[in-house]
Amino acid sequence: MLPVIGTFAPWTDPAVVQIGRLPAHTPLRGFRRRSLDGRWQLEMFESPDAVPATAIDGDRRRAVEVDVPGNWTMQDLDGFDDLPQYTNIQMPFAGPPPELPDRNPTGVFRRSFDVPKAWSSGRVVLGVDGAESVHAVYVNGDFVGYGTDSRLPSEYDVTAHVRPGQNELAIVVVKWSAHSYIEDQDQWWMGGLHRPVWIESRPSTHLADLPITTGYDAATGSGTVSLDAFVSFGGVPEAGWTVRATLFDPNGRQVGSPRTGDVPHEHARPYQFTGFSVAAEFAVKKAKPWSAERPDRYEVRVELIDRRGRSRHVESMLVGLRTIETRDRQLLVNGQPVWIFGVNRHDHHPDRGKAVTVDDIRDDLVAMRRLNISAIRTSHYPNRDEFYDLCDELGFYVIDESNIESHGYNWSVCDDARYRQAWVERGARMVQRDRNHPSVIIWSLGNESGYGVNHDALAGWIRRADPTRPLHYEDAIRIEGWDDGGRPATDLVCPMYPTIDEIRSYGERGVGDRPLILCEYSHAMGNSNGSLADYWDVIVATDGLQGGFLWEWKDHGLRQRLPDGSVRLAYGGQFGDVPHDCNFVADGLMSADLDPHPAAAELAWVYRPVVVTGDAATVASSGSVRVENRRSFSTLRDLRASVVAVGIDGELARRRWKVPAIAPHAAADVALPALPTDTVAVRIEWATAADTWFAPAGHLVAWDEVVVDADPTVPSPPGAQPPGELVTPELSLFRAPIDNDGFKLMPDLARRLRVGGQALATWQDAGVDRTDPERLVGHTVSVEHDATGTTYHHIVDVPPELADLPRVGVAFELPDGFDRTRWFGRGPGENYPDRNRGAMLGVWDGGIDPLPYLVPQEYGLRTDCRWFEIIDSSTGHTVRIEALDAPLHVSAVGYSAAELYDSASSFDLAPPARVIVHIDAAHRGLGTASCGPDVLDRYRLGAGTYEFTYRVTLPD
Repeated sequence: MLPVIGTFAPWTDPAVVQIGRLPAHTPLRGFRRRSLDGRWQLEMFESPDAVPATAIDGDRRRAVEVDVPGNWTMQDLDGFDDLPQYTNIQMPFAGPPPELPDRNPTGVFRRSFDVPKAWSSGRVVLGVDGAESVHAVYVNGDFVGYGTDSRLPSEYDVTAHVRPGQNELAIVVVKWSAHSYIEDQDQWWMGGLHRPVWIESRPSTHLADLPITTGYDAATGSGTVSLDAFVSFGGVPEAGWTVRATLFDPNGRQVGSPRTGDVPHEHARPYQFTGFSVAAEFAVKKAKPWSAERPDRYEVRVELIDRRGRSRHVESMLVGLRTIETRDRQLLVNGQPVWIFGVNRHDHHPDRGKAVTVDDIRDDLVAMRRLNISAIRTSHYPNRDEFYDLCDELGFYVIDESNIESHGYNWSVCDDARYRQAWVERGARMVQRDRNHPSVIIWSLGNESGYGVNHDALAGWIRRADPTRPLHYEDAIRIEGWDDGGRPATDLVCPMYPTIDEIRSYGERGVGDRPLILCEYSHAMGNSNGSLADYWDVIVATDGLQGGFLWEWKDHGLRQRLPDGSVRLAYGGQFGDVPHDCNFVADGLMSADLDPHPAAAELAWVYRPVVVTGDAATVASSGSVRVENRRSFSTLRDLRASVVAVGIDGELARRRWKVPAIAPHAAADVALPALPTDTVAVRIEWATAADTWFAPAGHLVAWDEVVVDADPTVPSPPGAQPPGELVTPELSLFRAPIDNDGFKLMPDLARRLRVGGQALATWQDAGVDRTDPERLVGHTVSVEHDATGTTYHHIVDVPPELADLPRVGVAFELPDGFDRTRWFGRGPGENYPDRNRGAMLGVWDGGIDPLPYLVPQEYGLRTDCRWFEIIDSSTGHTVRIEALDAPLHVSAVGYSAAELYDSASSFDLAPPARVIVHIDAAHRGLGTASCGPDVLDRYRLGAGTYEFTYRVTLPD
């Protein structure tokens, strides 16, 4: 049994949030710190009750070596069985709260550490930055403290327990606790020490906290900096200590004179003592405000000076001068509305699980900004402090979210008094740590935890402690209504996965005074994110709507080595974990390895900072287009514009384009250069003019097009021949279901629970997935051969009972040697009818698309093709498809719809042995029905007649 606390079992009691833990504070870096990261000894037990007292400081021969930071669920435990487990809503064990399972994997982490003799004069503090789920600390066999909240740091004063020289540290981590019920997020359950562990020396009397409040007045251009320096005395408070604060501007120049104040020490004076703190204020004329576009920061340097005038402790904080408010249905930064080009981000690495490094975080931010993402919701817990430092420095707007989610017991725990202290502590400690970061513009009370008195208690604490930022909480408006509901808990209308009509209605009705910002929308599970542009058409055109956070940043696949030595990225259930929610964890815009999925290009286009609009008539009459600057504080001077004239056979001309300075939130009509007469479309591209922190000069930031010839003539290449038996098109109605069509690996969700898309179940019931399509619809085809090619004319009659088919088209196979494609249509990447606005018309080329999704499904389509070629690069043999009436949708991939449909993992598929070509007259949109609305009506395939014609040739 664990010494001291074993009989009390605090991990079973939701009301026990800490024992012996120091108060939370803003990050202080002026101390002598030593990292304890590295290789630790770990001994695993079946439950905390099974841990003998001797395990704390006894024999280590039963231990294995593991990495800290790290998750034991991702490391070799020498036969102990505790692998990753993924659940979305359901808890991984039976409840109700706060009951725990009998088997509760518990790890005893041990290592030695050295305390220098020089540290004997002050205080020694141990930091545990993250442990899942709860942890207890022992130093030299003595119990020191206990902490909860796996996503915020815990600090312990270990001065009385350490000695100069070598010391022994044991941290006991219990995987399941009463607090697991409020850490029920959509992610892998892990165990271990997943964030850094450290030891540091602090002077006996030192600065203990430095909360700083800043402001900016856009009308006068002036700013303010206010701070409170809290002092911790090592013994009896002494007179004569002072605090000196100095402010420096972003260029390192001192602003005004330092501010000095005496530290109060007479704490026994009734009604007059306000704490051992010194306040200081600075007024800044001609201030440089902080924003995500211009992340200028000021340095606040604070010194603690003893009675002899010696500087005993110095801290330096980088802060941003800015003001955040919600007013008149707008979220305002420095008095200006800002677009929330956002994404939700979890901590995840395919090899280390939750143990992400600072480099991992920076890689995420670099990749985000390359996609024009400038806002992040920390779903669904606070991140490492370094994340906020980087967001401050690089320029991101952040919703900082409390580590509270009780999804499995959504309606009850929020009113459970046993959890009240945990609710308030989790949110309050987040604010106490992160309040100085200018990137944090909104506090979130957590996620999917119902709405109850515990939320209002936390909201009240935050509003009193930090009135400078608005609050966010989605369930409050979901339960009490968008118009005026949940006001104690949220200053935003922040729904999840509403329909486009619902957000339009909120804006057009003009109700309330709160802005609508989607906290989650457009679920990026597999081949998804349909109608992204349709959402933003409404958002930018409707007052009161300001953007949102796409779900989510990255797939959570975990690298898994199989018994045969092969390696794959695994999802829920593939570790033998029960219960689980299968591939619902693979719902990212990026792969687990940070490779962009095809939808990333569409998001980058939707989030572009500059928009060009026009039509053929305007270009013909005035020769100009409309250029709109969507930024809030910057012109377009950092970008270089080019105009590209595109013809049916390729690029005709490319010219630099001089655009006048356009103010933030402004637009202007700008003349285009003269265009060649055979131009089909005009593409305008904006690239970085110089190297930036996220990309080199020339990085494409924004692009738009104006189609000036909607029906161009498609010339056949000279010397073309008929394809003969090489091409044998067959009717095709089915596509390998995407996750939005329905969960093929979790059919019970659709059929019994009506969760997710229902299209797949409908297709299965009608036999579309297995029946010869010629038996399902009426189909006639006429074939004409001539010396240059073969022309196919298809008429397909879809009966009413088969409305909403996956596709109407044909398919044929080509031998494996065909390895390249070239086409005139939308590209360059995969695109679909409701996810192709960011795909421009042009002549594009590439290889045969690899499958980009963890679970095999439909992929690789290119829409609005006038011609499409599949090429054998070794021989030059080419099959060319020409659309003779309307444009067609074409794909050339390595797997048939049946092969994709029948496979559970992309790693189960053998390397492609041939090429499958699809030619579609119509193809169902993607939507976002895996979590959100299904395909809009205009992207569905209704009953009726589909007629399409194309010619197939073999060019010389």
